[in-house]
Amino acid sequence: MSDLNETVTAVQAVDISSGLASEGVSSFLADIYSNGLLGVGLFILLLAGGVLLHRLNMDRTYRNVAATTRDGEVSPEDLREEMFTRQGSNFNAAAVVAWMLLFAAFAYFYFLTPEIFPGHNYYQMPTLSSGPLGFAAFGLFVLLLAGLAAAFIPRELYGYYELSRKTKVAIMLTVPVLALSIALSVQQGTIFPEVDPATRGLAFLALFGSEVALLFPVYAEARGGMR
Repeated sequence: MSDLNETVTAVQAVDISSGLASEGVSSFLADIYSNGLLGVGLFILLLAGGVLLHRLNMDRTYRNVAATTRDGEVSPEDLREEMFTRQGSNFNAAAVVAWMLLFAAFAYFYFLTPEIFPGHNYYQMPTLSSGPLGFAAFGLFVLLLAGLAAAFIPRELYGYYELSRKTKVAIMLTVPVLALSIALSVQQGTIFPEVDPATRGLAFLALFGSEVALLFPVYAEARGGMR
């Protein structure tokens, strides 16, 4: 009986510890996603880091090639043309859609409701927000703004890297993941001013997890070049 009591006590202690750890993680996540400046700053920082590292990756490759070429006679334009790799039409289409959805998911998460930015959000546009298709119009507006950038970014980022099949699959899977983030943000918009922490947390993780996946080839190449 004594052994049984000790076992029960140990199990209860583990359950309590797990519960406290879960609450701590949830609280930490809520602190991050509810801080608009931190979230927007992190989103922009990841993008800016990707752009900077891509440029450094290209410059490093050019220097390495020039150092092994007689008299270093090679132009950056010729090198870019030689390096460019076609990744396949299906992947390119999925990558363009993924980048468009990334910007849409970002806008839906941070600017759909006044929860994070009370003075800058969808509800500050009465004509749009009062319409029956307001949420859809908001997303279409964002997609149109992001369309040109989304069409350019995948070709520039992925055309100069060797992408494994797993990396391509991970990038293509960001499409449904980002769609989920948008859907969760829309759901949050329909129940506002109530807030569902689980929904917000999952939408946040889907958004930033997808951003990391989309930029992974650039960061991975930069990390390899530093070795």
